[in-house]
Amino acid sequence: MYMQKNRRPTLQDVAELVGVTKMTVSRYLRNPERVAKETGKRIQLAVNDLGYVPNRVPDILSNGASRTIGVVVPSMKHPVFQYVIEGIEAAAEASGYEVMLAHSGFELDSEEQRIQTLLSFNVDGLILAESHHSQRSLRMIETAGIPFIDVLDAEEGEESPRVGIDNELAALSMVALMIERGYKKIVCLSARKGIQTDTKIKGYIAAMEEEGLVPKSLSAKSESSVSLARKMMRKVLDRYPETDAVFCTDDELAAGVLLECQNQDISVPEEMGIAGVHALDIGQSMMPRVASIVTPDRETGEKATYALLEMIQGNTTQSLSLDFEIDEGETLVSP
Repeated sequence: MYMQKNRRPTLQDVAELVGVTKMTVSRYLRNPERVAKETGKRIQLAVNDLGYVPNRVPDILSNGASRTIGVVVPSMKHPVFQYVIEGIEAAAEASGYEVMLAHSGFELDSEEQRIQTLLSFNVDGLILAESHHSQRSLRMIETAGIPFIDVLDAEEGEESPRVGIDNELAALSMVALMIERGYKKIVCLSARKGIQTDTKIKGYIAAMEEEGLVPKSLSAKSESSVSLARKMMRKVLDRYPETDAVFCTDDELAAGVLLECQNQDISVPEEMGIAGVHALDIGQSMMPRVASIVTPDRETGEKATYALLEMIQGNTTQSLSLDFEIDEGETLVSP
């Protein structure tokens, strides 16, 4: 059975209910301080009773700006992206902007489609979270004439502004600590559909080679998970039985490695050292607590948003490298 769509309440409906002009209602919705306090209360009551939602299309068409930021992240499930989005939304709300979210599933083609959709809604700027973008994506953004900023990595030498940590340096620092603690046969576990995975692997390799050690790694094509890590750890023990430590590019992997070691009665950290990245709750809740790199995810979202808003206003901005911390946890032997 076909249901007729209800007519949306209009500005005129609100004005008639209150007994004021449309201009007064519009003025209140734009800037409540410009309307008498008592009148404002009556307008707000009418807006609530009618369920009125302002139509922003005329403003967008007349001003050429939507006061909306588009955000494309690879995943909505991973805690890191959730924290980044929280930061973005907090900064945007404080600045009078709305946020439109989309996720790409770690696929360039999907990101391209999401960017196209967001551009069709006339967003004023974009925040993206992949290391690389398709040429068509970059061309569409350039044609739209809006700025964009990348988050979760601050790799030098990139043309577009970035906000995040230096993932290569972070990984190198953690692996160097593991080597300092006496681990020499360190294997790197990674998930290709992860956060700056390639950059973290580069840091692992650099740390190993600096000490004359042989890098060995195992990578999965899917997203990281505890169950995936347990399977990968079984392969590591079978393929590299001499392994004495595992560096994981994500804490979910590190948690899975720890569980598999416990399942096989491998003593952690005495027989096997374990470290991850992002200090996720899953790793911090384990016993023993997983050693990890603490990343400023919410701060990344906030600072990226403020930097993008500066760009929207026509100002230039530089890439911003944020600080990270190493939490030694309980899965590495003490000095």
